[in-house]
Amino acid sequence: MDNSKLIAKIKKFPEVPGIYMMRDGKRSPLYIGKASSLRHRVLSYFQRPQETRLEKMLEQIKSIEIQKTDSVIEALFLESNLIKKYKPKYNIKLKDDKTFLGIFITKEDWPRIIPARITQKLPEGEFFGPFPSSGQVREALQILRKIFPFRVSCKPLSGKACFEYHLGMCPGVCTGKIDQKDYQRTIKQIRLFLKGHKKEVIRDIEKQMKELAKKMEFEKAAKLRDTIFALRHIQDVALIAEDDLKHPEDVPVRIEAYDISNISGCFAVGSMVVFTEGLIDKNNYRKFKIKTVTGANDVAMLSEVLQRRFEHNEWLKPNLILIDGGRGQVNGAKEVLKELKLNIPVIGIAKGPKRDKDEIITDENLSVDKKLLLRIRDEAHRFAISYYRLRHQKSLK
Repeated sequence: MDNSKLIAKIKKFPEVPGIYMMRDGKRSPLYIGKASSLRHRVLSYFQRPQETRLEKMLEQIKSIEIQKTDSVIEALFLESNLIKKYKPKYNIKLKDDKTFLGIFITKEDWPRIIPARITQKLPEGEFFGPFPSSGQVREALQILRKIFPFRVSCKPLSGKACFEYHLGMCPGVCTGKIDQKDYQRTIKQIRLFLKGHKKEVIRDIEKQMKELAKKMEFEKAAKLRDTIFALRHIQDVALIAEDDLKHPEDVPVRIEAYDISNISGCFAVGSMVVFTEGLIDKNNYRKFKIKTVTGANDVAMLSEVLQRRFEHNEWLKPNLILIDGGRGQVNGAKEVLKELKLNIPVIGIAKGPKRDKDEIITDENLSVDKKLLLRIRDEAHRFAISYYRLRHQKSLK
């Protein structure tokens, strides 16, 4: 089939983010996708061999429409909204598979925003998505939270600042730093943004900013000015990786990462950090004071920690265990799991003799994003070090 006219048109597409809609001769949508560069992405379909299903789709394309967006994250949300609206024939996975990840906003006095699946038992609230890449949902939430800090799991008005508050990702729902009316207004703005109404969001924030300026609340007004700037200049480099029509690699629902911290065996501690759907789940972090091992034996210490961890049947079982360590630690962990008759994959990250490597150690056939694994490993290390320092400082008093 001669696609020369269509390709000539595609070559004139802009190199900007957006969505593209492929239509057949009856103007029915065949496929809707997003891109960081509309020209490069759409052109790629015609520049390389495709699987049989895609070849069949390409033969039916008579026209391709595009819609530019200011950022990739906006293209991600627009893509999802349009697929839900038009149900294109070749968006099979996203249209039919209810296991894909979406974004859920709870209906509460202090709403939470969390990654979720339609198949989960969810409280009352609003579901956005699903999206074709669970990794991109997590990255999008991280980007969104930097612009609009929101609550994920902290207890409202508890008086105790949550971990995310110290990172600037929670507006202080836990500490009373934001009142309920202002927080609900932020949630409304996030809803509008997820629905593709960024201009309306900016107008609302500008109105809010003027109201604060009139009340001489210049510090709050300045924060809103920064929010507007962030919305107009979204940094979403993490979302640039393109999706194909293939099934995306998924991330284990619950990853537990372990690290041991000690100096020559003294004040030895172990840490367990948990990431749920790729996001920090600080409520499930645990600390272990090493009780049975003397001397500097990290493998034995890790084994003790794992044995004690799995005595807790009330804790959810992990889908993946991540160890800050090499082959010895991985084998030690696997031996514990074997004794306990648990079939859980184990991955280690070894720094090497010169501490300059991040080598993945595993016998499992897994495809998990290395950047995510490194982020989780670093968090386990941070948590272990902080507990070790606390023990050491107490010993000096």
